[in-house]
Amino acid sequence: MRTIHAILIAACFGLCGSTTHAAESDLAKQAEAAYASGDHEKALALFDSLNNTHTSSGLLYNIGNCYSKLGDVPHAILFYERSLRLAPGAEDVQANLDLERAKVVDRVNELPGFALASIWDRLQGGSDVDQWARRSLWACALMAVFAGVSIFVRQRMAKRGLIALAAIALLVTVISMALAAYRVEQVRNTGEAIIMQPKVDVLSEPRDGASAAFVLHQGTKVQVLKRQGDWQEVKIPSGAVGWLPGTACETI
Repeated sequence: MRTIHAILIAACFGLCGSTTHAAESDLAKQAEAAYASGDHEKALALFDSLNNTHTSSGLLYNIGNCYSKLGDVPHAILFYERSLRLAPGAEDVQANLDLERAKVVDRVNELPGFALASIWDRLQGGSDVDQWARRSLWACALMAVFAGVSIFVRQRMAKRGLIALAAIALLVTVISMALAAYRVEQVRNTGEAIIMQPKVDVLSEPRDGASAAFVLHQGTKVQVLKRQGDWQEVKIPSGAVGWLPGTACETI
């Protein structure tokens, strides 16, 4: 009887999961159809509903495209940045982000990069956040296999070869785990934000009435140094530092 109950429960969970996936797939198709027909507000609402249950670089990219079509520059930049965080080096996302940045008044968004930056982005990021975690598991499994087989092999050269392969697999495991940890930290990092208000005075102190150090406009990317109550201390690539209300920007 317990076995029958377990089977029924498993079947119920499987049916619910299948139904949820089908509903999400249908919602995605509706959103894509709305976007293709030019109804970008409806597409945005549908894509945003999907983003409430799960997220991905592609979904964030689509949301950014909707905001771009609607002329909302700061939100378009925000979601392109979030998309790039999940898929560093994605050329289509970067191209659209650059187009939106060209509309920003402030020219302080990015410091000059180096020639191999995009290659490194693809290496450490790729299109999948979990890719290095999976690679570390595969490498660890191979290490175990090589080490296990070497125990039963009697031929000296073959044994040495297997031990060498196990050592290489161990090295790959360590490197993959380090990159996986780096990706997790990169995705969780909340140290950058986008200015959302048309214009905001960045103050010298975290209080109303303080003197303005400089002015920033919507779409500008800033580094968040620390938070104090309703205020955030931010820094721009030129090195200028100041305080602004937390409501003036949104974390990437």
